[in-house]
Amino acid sequence: MLALMPSLVRTRRAAIEAYQAAHSRGAERTLCGGRSYVASFVKAAPERIEGRSKKLFMGLYRNMGHEMRSHAAIMAHREVHWLYESFGVFAEMSDASPERQHRWFDLQLDDHLSDYEGSLLVLARLTQNYVRLAENLDAPILALSETGAFEAAPPDWRQMHLSAEFVRNIPLGWAARLREWRGVYLIVDERDGARYVGSAYGAENLLGRWQEHVAGDRGITAGLAGRETRGFRFSILERLSPDMEANDVIRREHSWIARLDTIRYGLNLADQMGGVPRA
Repeated sequence: MLALMPSLVRTRRAAIEAYQAAHSRGAERTLCGGRSYVASFVKAAPERIEGRSKKLFMGLYRNMGHEMRSHAAIMAHREVHWLYESFGVFAEMSDASPERQHRWFDLQLDDHLSDYEGSLLVLARLTQNYVRLAENLDAPILALSETGAFEAAPPDWRQMHLSAEFVRNIPLGWAARLREWRGVYLIVDERDGARYVGSAYGAENLLGRWQEHVAGDRGITAGLAGRETRGFRFSILERLSPDMEANDVIRREHSWIARLDTIRYGLNLADQMGGVPRA
């Protein structure tokens, strides 16, 4: 999730603001220490430079205080629920028991420094406590762009593990990359670990096929029918040439179905091996 934060600031800032409303116990103490403002940064790139990480300025927030909320109440928050459904985790709350009380901070975006949102890139040293006091922060400026850069670059295809909700709200850059790729993919239903192997080809390639899978509440193939799509997680088993013929793509799909044995121990059906291209 951390790698996707720049894109989420642009597409769903409310979710990121909910993410920063709850913290670990150590960070709570820092935020309760009379600090009127919080400068928020998101991870900008996976590369590190001498133990430091690139951080992109998200915005300056006024700290309006906090209220106590139970873990159950926090998880019921609309944006928190969306984050959990999409990424499986939320915040840094150490005690997840439903009745445990946590501080929920009211951080309101301020107009000051708004010209630098998405433009100011700094290099911050990595520490266990992700909340830093300004007077102790050594973060040299790397760049100040004329245009905002709230867009996370897509990772290597081998590292893509996307939830159904993320596929429905995929960033433009990621969508463009998936549209270029034909390939064989894996769907795992996270509720029971059941697996389905499919293939993608045609004008929209992987993007189009994955979006077909999550267009409704239930799966679109015979093997996935009756399963709720919100539990699906997508990954790429093999990326193929964008001009590979459909029959060749299907043969690669059949090879993966056989190797992973997803007819006997998965959600593929025997008649899927017939090799007839989809329209």
